[in-house]
Amino acid sequence: MPDQTPPDPVMEERLSGAYRRILRLAIGLSVAGTLTAILLFSWQSGLGLAIGSLLAYINFVWLHHGTERLVERMVVSNKTTSTDKTKLRKVRFAFPFPLRYALLIAVAYVILKSYPRLLIGFIVGLILPILAAMGEGIYEAVVISKTDQASR
Repeated sequence: MPDQTPPDPVMEERLSGAYRRILRLAIGLSVAGTLTAILLFSWQSGLGLAIGSLLAYINFVWLHHGTERLVERMVVSNKTTSTDKTKLRKVRFAFPFPLRYALLIAVAYVILKSYPRLLIGFIVGLILPILAAMGEGIYEAVVISKTDQASR
């Protein structure tokens, strides 16, 4: 049986704020990137970046929400044994996942066909939440290493 030691409350509190920090950093990167693209390139690049980062932000929030629901569903035992209700719940639960990608593909298609000048900014905007998550990982690594050094 694995060791069932309780988590460190300080570490638990720090890690529980990661999602909010990623969202704030993604918003900050989006605003800074949009303003930089407008000033250095053109308003079309800035608009593309803003649309891409907004869509990526929404996608990230939906992914987080869907993952939370998935974990809750796995943790909580399903007390109903009716197969019809279970199938309906599975369909309703699984429907939003491909919908996120359909929305992303539809917006990318419209931009590619109608507004090709927005495309590069749009693609860069899609990357910003990933950069925010990487920044959060670096932040946690630095804070954890400082905490470990201080406790020695």
